[in-house]
Amino acid sequence: MLQHDGVTILMPADWRPLGGLLTGSIEPKQVLALARARHPLLLGSAADYKGGLLLIEESGGVGNQFENRSSFRLPARPTRFEGCGGSPSGPGYEFNFRAGGRNFEAFVYTSSRKVATEAVAALNTLSVSTVS
Repeated sequence: MLQHDGVTILMPADWRPLGGLLTGSIEPKQVLALARARHPLLLGSAADYKGGLLLIEESGGVGNQFENRSSFRLPARPTRFEGCGGSPSGPGYEFNFRAGGRNFEAFVYTSSRKVATEAVAALNTLSVSTVS
């Protein structure tokens, strides 16, 4: 189990937390980052890591892209991320949601359907403390 900034998630086997900021972004703010690895020695930046990455960021933005969270489902096809601010380029999945009165963006970076399924299963364990 990994907890940070009022967000708790159960990590799948072979996934490890990444320390430090992966992007230079202040908005949205990085809350959690997990990488799929059999060994705890990970490369320094998200752009260098190819095994699978789950990045959860909190957005101060408002708008209808943040719907109340329900169960996460893996879309049939990945999106192609172009990478900016230190985030990876390549295939992946994006989830925008609202939980605990907070707005979040979750990004799953991987070309593997199996790895993406593991990341979505982890997202479905996510719990968020309510903002007071």
